[in-house]
Amino acid sequence: MSKPLNRAYAWTALLCAVALSGCDAPEKAPADSVAAAWQRRDQAGAASAGLSHQQAVTNRQVLIPPNTETKEPTIATVNGRPIARRRVLDLLLKARGVEVMEQLIGLEAVSMAAADKGLTITQVDVDREYEQALRNLADPLSSVTPEPFDRKAAERLLETILSQRSMSREEFDIITRRNTYLRKIVESQQLLTEGQLRREFGRLYDERVQVRHIQLGTLAEVARVKERLAAGEDFAELAGRYSANTASAKSEGLLDPFSAGDEEVPALFREAAFSLKPGEVSDAVRIGEWYHLIKVEQILPAEEREFEQVRAELEQSVRRRVAAPAMYELFEKLFREATIEIHDPALAEAFNRKHEDHDR
Repeated sequence: MSKPLNRAYAWTALLCAVALSGCDAPEKAPADSVAAAWQRRDQAGAASAGLSHQQAVTNRQVLIPPNTETKEPTIATVNGRPIARRRVLDLLLKARGVEVMEQLIGLEAVSMAAADKGLTITQVDVDREYEQALRNLADPLSSVTPEPFDRKAAERLLETILSQRSMSREEFDIITRRNTYLRKIVESQQLLTEGQLRREFGRLYDERVQVRHIQLGTLAEVARVKERLAAGEDFAELAGRYSANTASAKSEGLLDPFSAGDEEVPALFREAAFSLKPGEVSDAVRIGEWYHLIKVEQILPAEEREFEQVRAELEQSVRRRVAAPAMYELFEKLFREATIEIHDPALAEAFNRKHEDHDR
């Protein structure tokens, strides 16, 4: 397989979102219904509390009590005065309930769509999706980074971003599993054209540029590195010492060559690289969560390759690259067409307000 085709998946992150594919403590079986997940949770909780399964189910059901004479469950007391669990739940539902509900609806919709097509996913599939989400999050240039990414650093970054967005790890796991189903469906439907393969051939083997980059977290860090460059310090040495991209830092910021049409590399990064002459350094380029300083090392002429000799590799590359936008479009379609009924009044109000145009 040729070197350009040894690259990682496309640029879509993760969290989007991002993201985003497996996790440190994933579920051990293929995804099932939300109801089944609740049942497993009830059984686990009952076992730890010494309750029967039915008692555990009853305890969960009273979190949203019917209109009965049953006393409202108390979640806390302040100087002896009780705070009702329903009061806390209503606030949580109004604040974050819609986002969580959207993730659960998405997972149910795509898992049913996959089942209708006779498709299933395995934990290996989920782990692979999670791995790619981590890679894209930690290294926006993963497709042209020659070294393996730093998984521990990626995990720390993920935790930071989840905290900033008030998102739990469990929500991210739902998104990962949903994306795994989406990828499975999209890949089963992909029909490639000769035109797509020809464009991919040009993308991979046209004139390319090779650059070094320094990945930084803030503009203040950018300013400090630029001061050192202005003082005559070596770009490669600074990349090895200060770049937050621990994978490319091992090679002093050097990336694999890429063409002007290589859509696996962010457009802003490509544009900046091809606007420079060998030896020139760019201003800060913002890509996702990071800033990049780019220095062009060399411009490489187009490679002489026979199209038919690399056809199979081109097909593999195209399938991986076009999957992300197709996954997004499929998710939007399935969500839009789903029949959704929200039974909790507080959640229904917030959900309907956000999705006024949804045909329920």
